[in-house]
Amino acid sequence: MRDSDGINRRDLIVKTAGAASATSALASMTPAMAQKSQPLPPGFDTQAQPLVDNWRNHLSEVVKVNFDKDAPELAQDAVKERHRIYCYLLMKLIHRFWNGNKHGPLGYYPQRAKQIEFIQQSPKTQRYHGDRIANPEGTRINRDRYLGHNIACIAVDGNGAIIDFDFNHNDFFRSTAEHAESRLVRRLFSLTDFFDSWKTGQPIGDRSRAFSLSEVTLYTSLESCAQCSGVMSLGGVKQIVYMQNDFTAYMIGNIMYNLANRIPIRDAQGVVSTLPGAPVPIPASEIGLAEFKMLNDENLKFADKMSNADQNDLEQAFFVSHDGTIKDFSPSITSFLCTDRAYEIFDEGGKKLDTLALHFPKERFPGEEKILTNEQCLKEAREFYKYADVEGYRGSPHKL
Repeated sequence: MRDSDGINRRDLIVKTAGAASATSALASMTPAMAQKSQPLPPGFDTQAQPLVDNWRNHLSEVVKVNFDKDAPELAQDAVKERHRIYCYLLMKLIHRFWNGNKHGPLGYYPQRAKQIEFIQQSPKTQRYHGDRIANPEGTRINRDRYLGHNIACIAVDGNGAIIDFDFNHNDFFRSTAEHAESRLVRRLFSLTDFFDSWKTGQPIGDRSRAFSLSEVTLYTSLESCAQCSGVMSLGGVKQIVYMQNDFTAYMIGNIMYNLANRIPIRDAQGVVSTLPGAPVPIPASEIGLAEFKMLNDENLKFADKMSNADQNDLEQAFFVSHDGTIKDFSPSITSFLCTDRAYEIFDEGGKKLDTLALHFPKERFPGEEKILTNEQCLKEAREFYKYADVEGYRGSPHKL
């Protein structure tokens, strides 16, 4: 080939590289663009307005909750103080019923050294604390058996009165679905069958009070999963305050809240209002709970430690059986919630319930006479703990 007939190789390389880049970019963008331009299926386009409004939004917008609009009361320091009271109660309950024996009370948990109990000094024999109480007697017994994870929630009605609490009971029922929030919502509907005077909100037409938990706030130690978010949505729970992120839960509570239809209802006086369709998800950082950041930070440290551990170094493990056949290096959050560091954070938070000095003792939210003041809420929380300490049984059915 003559030089005059030849192709400028430099131009060819530049043009080819540019075309290849453009093709690659087009290939990578086309699915996303096609997905974005795809219309909503018939029915959703006319009956799911929140979905219509968010259909073309970026995921970061879909998970964003506007608290100025959806929970404007959080701008009030007195309201934040009120929420913290119930969070401290929940932390105290979790510490009281703490059980880190995820693989049983025997074996070796390097991350739980402070929870060891020496039951025989010579020869030295050890086991790990389970659910311990100061004065076990009769049916009040100490439990080493691991009944479920150290995840719990409490329910509070619209007046500020505490209704009940529950724990995760996965291990007890050999299930992955016995989560604290879903268990408690089911119990709330049962309670309405026992107490006709128990009020979850304003009467709605000719429906029973159990139709909706529209005035109920749930406080949970861990961000809710898809199951619990769905159960709370079906129950009409007003809002959920959570004390720690679950980084594997893909912010499903936020997505449900933003995409759920608002349900029109008519009360006994004929006034029409709406139920949100899903509870407002409120991270405890929004109420000034310092333990929210502590738990998240320590959970991430634990996960990083387990993920990068030398699996030949048993001191880096979460658990090692006596015979060495089981070596658990899982970075799961339920393992973190067995560790000494998690135990200390819940201990420190729970103690605040006993020493809390209120800045807004006489404030009510909302400001109606029947609503408990913050001072009364704190008294209620302390009294409830005394009750749960004796009759609670880690949230399982107890005296009513």
